[in-house]
Amino acid sequence: MNLPKEGTVVITPTKPWGLLLANNTKKNLSQVNSLATYLQIGHDNELYQFKVTSNNKNNFTKGFPIRIKKTAKGYKLGPTVGIMTTTGKKGIKGNIKNFIDIIKMGNKTGLLIYVFSAESVNRAEKKVKAYLYLQQHKRWIAAFMPLPDVVYNRIPSRKDELKPLIQTTIQFLKSEDIPFFNPSYFNKWCLYQWMSESPGLNFLLPTTKKLTKQNLIELLPKNSSLYLKPVDGKAGIGFLKITNKNNIYILSYQNSRIVDNQAFINYESLWKKISKYTNNTEYIIQTGIQLNTYQGSPFDIRVLVQKNGLGKWLVSGIGVRVAGEKSITTHVPRGGYIASVDQVFTEVYGKQISPVLKERITELAIEIAKHIEKKSGAELGEISLDLGIDQEGYAWFFEANSKPMEFDEPAIRQISLLRLMQYFRYLSGFVPE
Repeated sequence: MNLPKEGTVVITPTKPWGLLLANNTKKNLSQVNSLATYLQIGHDNELYQFKVTSNNKNNFTKGFPIRIKKTAKGYKLGPTVGIMTTTGKKGIKGNIKNFIDIIKMGNKTGLLIYVFSAESVNRAEKKVKAYLYLQQHKRWIAAFMPLPDVVYNRIPSRKDELKPLIQTTIQFLKSEDIPFFNPSYFNKWCLYQWMSESPGLNFLLPTTKKLTKQNLIELLPKNSSLYLKPVDGKAGIGFLKITNKNNIYILSYQNSRIVDNQAFINYESLWKKISKYTNNTEYIIQTGIQLNTYQGSPFDIRVLVQKNGLGKWLVSGIGVRVAGEKSITTHVPRGGYIASVDQVFTEVYGKQISPVLKERITELAIEIAKHIEKKSGAELGEISLDLGIDQEGYAWFFEANSKPMEFDEPAIRQISLLRLMQYFRYLSGFVPE
């Protein structure tokens, strides 16, 4: 039997599964309308029985476009990609819309992508309970699937990630040699240490120390503003800002989009309030940077860096985040808003400087991604970076995120999804000829 390079696989809770071929491939099946055969699928190339059909009456809307690769032992269907999350009330937890977008792009490009919870992995049988999204029907189905060719880690929180069962699953997947990138969240203090060890990048760092009373007292008189950030925080949650106005210290705490400001005249009362807010959580202190402004508001830059189909780092997009009125950060969930990088750079720096600045940011971002991957000792496939430019034109590094949020800019979003598909193929070995 000779199979074409593409088909549509139909996954059902019961076996055999289906492999649908275009009607014009009927002659390749020796003029047989349907037959049952065993094909390889999943990381371990396990053999599953498929009913192979070539008939216009088959319902292709219940299937997933897939590639068919000839191997020494027959044919393999793939690549299969498992988006790993955790168990939730409806089976899975996390950004479901993001998962659906990734699956839809997989359908367009011939990757079978499903979602599974780390808790559902059956290590003995090497199976996962998979949730597959039927795009045409806008509904999910569940089926037991073999271990995927590639795991895309989207564990939704640090708290989940640190659970013993989740860690056991992560170690199991690694022991199976399944390509698995971005294995954990970054820690802000570790990021600072990694970056400070690079002579070519440490100039980008604001002064940063662990939050202690002594360090706070040391830094306060020397700086007009300080930021206090939880080392394991995200999206600006838990951020504090201290503004020094003639030795009167204004402490700003942002909860959702509401900023609470309180004034203190001595270290003791200020530290007491900070201790209440931080509640024994590990924090860093970072000197405030006088960011350049767009239409009167400070802005910073978010850069998405991803690996492509050759495993090389590329910038998928650059976005600008502008601080909202009275907001202490530029984070959109905390009141900031998104602006076009070309529009902002052109207005702030002029038409001639704008493309040069974008190119410099691109080069810096790739250099930072390479360095962080090296220092982390882990396989990374994507990172979002938060950078800033101060009022004198100097660049600064603030943050890196190993679980990037989706970019709202449609063009960047499409590029990011395509890059993911390319990298999945690269890791799986299903590289287009």
